[in-house]
Amino acid sequence: MSEYLMKYSRELKDMFIRTDKIIDIYRDYVEPVFKYPRHRELESSMEILPKICDRNFFINLNNIFKKINNSKICIIGPGKIDNIDNCSIFAGPEGGLINALKNNIKFLYVAGDLDLSLKLLGEIEFFSKYIFLHVHGDNYTRLRNANNINNKDNIIYTTQVITPYCALPIGTFTDGDRAITLSMIFNAKRIEVYGFDFNKVVCYHKDYCFEEKIEKLNIAKEIIKIAAEKLNYNISFCDKKITFINNNS
Repeated sequence: MSEYLMKYSRELKDMFIRTDKIIDIYRDYVEPVFKYPRHRELESSMEILPKICDRNFFINLNNIFKKINNSKICIIGPGKIDNIDNCSIFAGPEGGLINALKNNIKFLYVAGDLDLSLKLLGEIEFFSKYIFLHVHGDNYTRLRNANNINNKDNIIYTTQVITPYCALPIGTFTDGDRAITLSMIFNAKRIEVYGFDFNKVVCYHKDYCFEEKIEKLNIAKEIIKIAAEKLNYNISFCDKKITFINNNS
């Protein structure tokens, strides 16, 4: 990993500094509530990540950074969307794939952990150039389905804890707050978020949905507030859109 990082450190050094600023959010705000065992996070990482470390990890991060850095990006979620302001770069969580299909949008990246409907799983690579797959304690079986994705070179793995492997450690929790926070990591100038309602559970993209989801949404909202503060973004909420402005630009 270090040999690749040395080559790309100029472009990616600041990005990894930003991940360091927020990696503890998961530990401080999620683990105390849901009591997820830390060792399960590391066990899943050990099963998946040692097999996939290669130069594509850094090349992909570098390419995404160049695309998003100091640019506007729109994050598309699973909820109702009436109108999207002028935007040339799109991304979102797995749940946003339904809206991508409806609005004929292709994502630069999608963030997920493969708990979407199997009907959508086979389509994910057609709606997004890059795929951020999250490795956590209870999705090892689903992650093996990544072998069914044709363009494996464009998969980037993320984790909730620091590991010694080729993964991006980002202290987030749900696909939604991860998709938003990734744009901050890549130093977007302006982030506009559509189709997110933290008071309503939307599961069109899943085969199942649990009642605890609303509690997860409440924590996800707090996570993006904390991440915005740590990464120096102003945040404003309105009925149909959330906007983040980078104070570092």
